[in-house]
Parts: sequence; structure tokens; C-alpha cells
Amino acid sequence: MKIVSGTKMGEIDRLAMTQFGIPGLILMENAGLRVVKLAKKILSDQKQGKIAIFCGKGNNGGDGFVIARHLRRQGYDVETWAMGPLSGYKGDAEVNYDILLKSGDEIKEFEKGDPLGFIESLKPHDLIIDALLGTGLQRPVRGLLAEIITAVNNSPATKIAVDIPSGISANSGEVMGVAVKAHYTVTFALPKRGLLLFPGAEHTGVLYVADIGIPQVLISREDIKENLITGSFVQSLLPTRSRDGHKGSHGRVLILAGSPGMTGAAALAGEAALRGGAGLVYLGTAEELRPLLEAKLKEVIVMGFPGDGAGNMISSGSTKIFEQAQGCQALAFGPGLKAEQKTLDLLKSLAGQISVPFVVDAGGLGALSLEPEFLNNTEAPFILTPHPGEMARLIGSDTKSVQKDRWALAAGKAKKWQKIVVLKGAHTVVALPEGEIFVNPTGNPVLSTAGTGDLLTGLIASFAAQGLESEEASVCGVYLHGLAADLLAASSGQKGNIAGDVLDFFPEALNMATDLTPVDPELYPVKPLEISFTLGGSNFKK
Repeated sequence: MKIVSGTKMGEIDRLAMTQFGIPGLILMENAGLRVVKLAKKILSDQKQGKIAIFCGKGNNGGDGFVIARHLRRQGYDVETWAMGPLSGYKGDAEVNYDILLKSGDEIKEFEKGDPLGFIESLKPHDLIIDALLGTGLQRPVRGLLAEIITAVNNSPATKIAVDIPSGISANSGEVMGVAVKAHYTVTFALPKRGLLLFPGAEHTGVLYVADIGIPQVLISREDIKENLITGSFVQSLLPTRSRDGHKGSHGRVLILAGSPGMTGAAALAGEAALRGGAGLVYLGTAEELRPLLEAKLKEVIVMGFPGDGAGNMISSGSTKIFEQAQGCQALAFGPGLKAEQKTLDLLKSLAGQISVPFVVDAGGLGALSLEPEFLNNTEAPFILTPHPGEMARLIGSDTKSVQKDRWALAAGKAKKWQKIVVLKGAHTVVALPEGEIFVNPTGNPVLSTAGTGDLLTGLIASFAAQGLESEEASVCGVYLHGLAADLLAASSGQKGNIAGDVLDFFPEALNMATDLTPVDPELYPVKPLEISFTLGGSNFKK
């Protein structure tokens, strides 16, 4: 699914109306009906609560008038507030304001009423629908609108944002002064950049993408290079297991990992590769560490390679390593290795010999940061998986600068290095050398603990060994890694978990991936596992 800026979405809307002849009123009607569908789902058809709809002057406000009309017609207690009288509205928003008035509905005006007092009177079982400001916001929110948004955020009522939470830049995710903090957002046609970039992502809540009838040819344009990874896309890529398959037919992975004090990272990566479906996983480590890792692991085959006597592999062992690698379909390098020159020397000695997907993480990335220009001079099929700190060291920058524009940075480095870059973090980004990026919606703070990156390394290598192209293995890996964390959080909460707990949910995530098609194609939940706010509170439910 493509991701667009507010500017690009405006262009797509115009093309739908001018080139395809779809009236704006139809698009607005469809948009409103999708929000109505979610509102009814949240309320579970209980009509005791009040629904407050706040409508701005633009098309976002027009969507609000459509929502008000349909909810009122279906018997809900709706109170509609507008920025001014009918004469202050234009175009399709004016038409829907007029229809609402002619239907006998009362519309209160912010300037003449007491919206702040009304908001303060709302209760936990009430619902607020934010249709104040849409995707065209260009300047900070001030004055009465800012006061209304602040009051909305302080209300105990559940909030649905229409298209985007008011006050969030659709282009950058910036909070334009003040912004609604929604429990749910229903965005139209395609997800907007600002809903997935922080800090906007923290205001989005549970995100739904609604089909409002824009032609497919417009929303799948190849010139749009930013993509959201969806469950159905992952489902279409995942390798299948034949009934007559055996361990040798499901791929072999070689993972080079571990050093004194860091054997746990090696073990986690090896187990993740097996859980991901690889038929055989070999864990290569310094010969002196082999007994220790053999004691830790049962199903992973541990192999000892020449070391420095202190538990670190060295480049003189590359010939033996390459001999083992020849029978494998994917390699991984780095979990638990030391970020030092001897690690870099080993990596460089292997780089010119390996032609299969080669995942580099952790100590491997730290070693590359000693000589980052090597990335410009090697054609090795690396899949680089840095977290923001590792990326900062690779490019000679700092974490804050990396986080400032994650998508553009990942895309730029993937193109410069001609490598796949998996920039980890909230909404991990998979950037391809051709300029395409894929943004991952799954995952949660459960993953912010030691060892979860090692799991991702093993999982990506596992998919690559099973025959997926490197970019496909990376996309599937980050999505299902995050999904396992979401399943864990839904089962036991987000606190008190460790990487091994995430690993335990790999089977459930992989089996869930065989049925990731959304139940309602008109209202697509961005996360396949919907963890939503209960009405009027912050308790989560599946």
C-alpha cells in the first residue's frame, strides 16, 4: 500500500475528479460513511452516549457533516459544531452543511456557543469525532481552534480523527502547535506520511485506511516510492512448505556470531532462523566458544572456526568459513561479535566471496563503522540492519540526526551504498537501492530490549535461505518480527518481557500470516492484530 504526503493526496483527489469524473460529493459521502462504520463498531450499537462532531471550514468539516447526518438518521444522539454559519463554507462542504440543515438538524457555531464548556461536559461513554483540520494544514494552530483541541485532548471521551488528527502535518508528522491525540484515525484512500512519522504517529491511535472509491490506477502509481507493509502483501510473499519437503529443501543458513560474554546474541539469532522456517541452521563461532554454545542450543548446529584464543573469530578462518557457506543459501554476520578491526578484517575477507544474501548486524555494523567507505567499494549482497545508534556511527553522525528524517536517510544510504538498509526503530524502514522504501506498522515497545535485533537478523536470513529475494526477506522479516511482539503484548502486556518471549510468539505470528486478509476491505486496519482503546478509557482489548 502506497504512502503519500498531504500534497500528493490532494493531487490524487483532483485527478479522480477531473480525469475520471468522480464528483467530490461522492468521495465525501463515501469518506463520511467509512467513519460512521467505525463509530458504530466502537459504540457496539449502544446509543446511550453522546456523539460530538467538530467540523472545520474545509472538506474535513464537510466529511463531519456527512457523518453527523448518517449517525443522526440511525438514531444516535449527535451534537454538531461548526466554525461558522452556512455562508462561511464553500464547495462540497457547503452542500453537506445545507443538507444537514434542511434535514432539521441543529448545527452549533463555535463563535456563538460555548464549545469548551460542552467538551468539558462529555463523559467517558461519549464519542468525539474530530473533523476540524485536514491534510492541507500549513501553519501552526492558534486561537480558539487551539483551545478546542486542548479541551478535546483533556476530555475522557474516545476520539476518532477524520483523515488525520487535527494539528498534525500530513507531510512531516510535525505537531503544528497543538494536535488532537486520537484513539482512532480513519484516513482516506492511502495512509498519509504524517500518520506514520513521529511525533504524528503518537497522535494517530489505531489506524484504519478507508476505500472511498478512488481508482486503483491512481493509488498504486509507480512514481510513489514510499510503501506501507501490509499483512496481505506479506502473505503473498511468504514461502510455502510442500508436503514432501525435508530439512534440506527448506534452506540452510550460516550465522557467524558470538564472543565472550555475548553468546546469548548468537543463540537467539540461531533459534530465530530455525523458528522462521529454515531447514538447517549452522552457527559459526570461535572454536574456543563452541562447547559453550553447544550446551545452549539443541537444534542449531554449532561449528567452531579459527579464533584468536580469546573467543573471537579471525580472518585466517575465512577459507574454512567459505567452504561451509557454499552449501548455504543465506549468511548472517554480527550478533555478539566485537566491533573491532579483526571483525572487520573477517567481514572484508568474506565479502568478495559470498554471492548469497548476507545479513550484517550488531558487531558487524560496528566493525564497518571503522571503515564505512568499504560499503562504497564492495558489491557484496549485504542486508544492513542498523538501529539508529549503529546508523549514526556508520555515517559519522548522531542518533538525533538519524531520527530526524529516518525515511529519507535510509533511502539515501541504500542508494549510495547499493545495499538494502533495514533501519530499525518505531516503524522500521526497509530501503532498497533503487529508491523504494517500505515502512513497517507492526511492533511495540516490547522490542526495546536486548536481543530482539538478533531475532530479526536470524529471521531475515531464514526467509532468504528459503528462497525469498533479499528485499522480500527483509520486508517479511520486519513485519512478522513486529507481529510476534504485538501478539506477546496482547497476551501479557508490554512490561516484563524479554527477547526470548518474543521468539516464543514466532510460530503464532507465522501461522497468523496465512490469514492476514482484512475482514472489511472498505476499512483496512493497518495492524492485523487490532489492539484498540475501549470506549472512554485507556484499557486495551483485542
